[in-house]
Amino acid sequence: MGKKITDAGMMLCLAALAVYIAVYQASVWWKWPLFILLMIGAIAALNNMIDQFAPRSKEKKYGMPDEADYGIRELILLDENEKPVKAWDLAGKVSFLIGRDSPDEPVDADLDECEYSALIDYQHAVLNYCMNSWFIEDLDSLNGIRIRKVDDGVCYKVMRNRPCRLMPGDVIYIANTKLLIT
Repeated sequence: MGKKITDAGMMLCLAALAVYIAVYQASVWWKWPLFILLMIGAIAALNNMIDQFAPRSKEKKYGMPDEADYGIRELILLDENEKPVKAWDLAGKVSFLIGRDSPDEPVDADLDECEYSALIDYQHAVLNYCMNSWFIEDLDSLNGIRIRKVDDGVCYKVMRNRPCRLMPGDVIYIANTKLLIT
């Protein structure tokens, strides 16, 4: 509390001195730079005082994933009993293509060996990292995508051209193939 009062007093004194110089000593040319420096000091003191009352949050820069972005690091293929079968690392990526591999169209997550692979398009879905979040988007697939959201347990259909934000624990359904986001 004492530092806040000291900062407020310092700010008021600097502002009063700057106003005095500007009003009563305006005829002397060398005092204008002093006036400007005092105003800068008053603004800096005010800024410091504001930070003490309400500290500013650190802004995140958009771009590559870092360790604090909801903890999404992996895409895990689950079997019928929801046991992990295969996993793909998402760390450091900004885009991740899901589908079935072909010589002309390679994908990041190949679901060709899954039981329902005939229902999965070659380029079925894409995960995109944007604005510190992962999103899934349907790539005009024939059978679509559903997501069971971790927060409410409800299964939603992903609409074409409408990316859906992902959270850790969400389960993606492509045909009857389950992919867990962790």
